[in-house]
Amino acid sequence: MTGMANGDWSLAWLQAGWVEPLAAILVLVNVWLVARRSMWNYAFGIAAVSLYFFVFVETRLYAAAGLQILFLLLNLYGLANWKAARRPTGELPIERMSDAQLLASGAAIVAMLAAIGWLLVRTTDAVMPWWDSGNTALALAAQYWQARRKLECWPLWVLVNMGSIGLYATQSLWFTTATYVVLLFVALWGWRQWGQAAAKGAA
Repeated sequence: MTGMANGDWSLAWLQAGWVEPLAAILVLVNVWLVARRSMWNYAFGIAAVSLYFFVFVETRLYAAAGLQILFLLLNLYGLANWKAARRPTGELPIERMSDAQLLASGAAIVAMLAAIGWLLVRTTDAVMPWWDSGNTALALAAQYWQARRKLECWPLWVLVNMGSIGLYATQSLWFTTATYVVLLFVALWGWRQWGQAAAKGAA
């Protein structure tokens, strides 16, 4: 009892088995609401990234853990951006990325992958540093362009989900792996939904 009171208790809730499933459910609801362009997605997104931060620290996926902090900031940014862009009818307009934005995004993804991967290899005991870093770079770009209401965020999310399925399966995070299988199909659906919205706005 003394040991639990002096420190073991702080990790007991992570090992209780309910944190990862709850975070996975929150992510599913979050992405479904994003696809529907609902402002409520941010409430679920903020809760999910907060829980996943601790899950990934516990499994030594440090890039994924650090990503949750950036996701939290990008969720707050996206909330403000979506609120400002929403039309009086409540509809959220969807836009396409320019050629310059596409090139800048590609360069930023490569740069982030290299920088994060190098940092993890040199300073941590991360289990799959380059895979982890590649997913991190793609996810950051996807989250940023989602906050900016760009259609092209969805193909990035498709790549992130495909990479996540393999990465988290190697760490036996089965609820999270199953979640990303579902998220892959939700991302494809969201891509279609936003594509229709973008076409409607351009008409």
